[in-house]
Amino acid sequence: MNDLYYIRKISSEIEKKLQWKSISQWTDHDYRKLGQLILEETTISISHQTLKRLFGKLKYKESHTPQPATKDALAIFIGYKDWPEFVSAENNRIKNSSKYKFEVKTLRRYQIPILSGVLIILIIAVISFYPSKTVEVEFNASNLSGTAPHTVSFKYDVSKLKNKNVFIDFDQHEAEDTLSKERLDKNRHLINHCFETPGFYNVRLWVYNKVQSNIKVHVISDGWNSYYFNNDNFSLRKFAFPLENRIEDLKRDSLLYILPQDLSSQGFKSNSIYYLEHQIFKNFGISADSSVLEVRYKNSPETGGFSCFDVEFRIIGENGLVSVMLVQKGCYRWSEVTVGDVHINGKYSDLTRLSTDMTSWNIMHIKVNDFKALFINGEDTIYSCSYKQPIGKIKGIRFVTKGSGAFDYVKLLNTQRTLKFEDHFEN
Repeated sequence: MNDLYYIRKISSEIEKKLQWKSISQWTDHDYRKLGQLILEETTISISHQTLKRLFGKLKYKESHTPQPATKDALAIFIGYKDWPEFVSAENNRIKNSSKYKFEVKTLRRYQIPILSGVLIILIIAVISFYPSKTVEVEFNASNLSGTAPHTVSFKYDVSKLKNKNVFIDFDQHEAEDTLSKERLDKNRHLINHCFETPGFYNVRLWVYNKVQSNIKVHVISDGWNSYYFNNDNFSLRKFAFPLENRIEDLKRDSLLYILPQDLSSQGFKSNSIYYLEHQIFKNFGISADSSVLEVRYKNSPETGGFSCFDVEFRIIGENGLVSVMLVQKGCYRWSEVTVGDVHINGKYSDLTRLSTDMTSWNIMHIKVNDFKALFINGEDTIYSCSYKQPIGKIKGIRFVTKGSGAFDYVKLLNTQRTLKFEDHFEN
């Protein structure tokens, strides 16, 4: 059984869980709503176009294999740990059914010669279609770091591959949106790409629907960049922003803070629920695995926060993240913690202590050392956890608030308390 079989089974389970109308009657709005629900429960974003393809609304090739993160998100959404656990459970269900046992018995008795012939044909087909373990592909690049806008030249040689399905993904789109991949011309050996917005991008070369190689690009910002987004593009909370979403801090008040009325003057809606993201990308000269981030912050209705207002602090490492989302008291279901390979979601875990009063100034400390992270709000350690995979050098810092939250200062130190970065937002 291929992935398409399991996708159909899992779509049926999702239909039962949601208890909406029949999937055949779903509209574009329903798929967007499902994408947001999946993001909230799993922190994995699946575009509504991808969901349409998976659920049969759009044309879908049976040979196409969805990305692992997409399959994991679907399985997690219906209560499984990941995709392999769902597949294992479904296979066990089939094996335990009397119908399956009868079919197997019949096949063994009467159709062994036929099955043997079919199996031989399949093996020959697979061997002829897939490459050997050593795939002769060259993929490299120079000038991997620079200030935005920044163009990188990617050099490649895939001329020896028989398959034409060789793509490059510049990591500037909603997660799992496979339409954003660009097919490479096998007769060429160079492709240039301009990264217009700052960030830390994982550019991937796809061969035979698998990532064959990747190159990481660090696009540095000129100070802090701020962006606006709302519920209509909520999935962008953890991904790249287009230039048209950039906003300016118009009031020079020694704060990283954008007034709601300043949003309106720049053409953005301030009378509906919105989010603001502030980010800086540079070489901080420090590893996230031995660091201390200190930030003074607040978010409240008085500053422009909305119901269940939150503040997210995020350290972006070369191999992973360290982040925590604090929420208004009583809203801890929406809280989150991520440290490298560890992710905790408030829907399935008790994160009560991440629900706090943010109406007055407070200080958040994120301390990481010896593969352990401590999150300290004021004087209280609100969460701690261990992790296994190194996060690596810090490439960026990002803050997100629901509504107009404010930041007074930020400091980044190593574990010996040596100051590596500091900003009081005076300019």
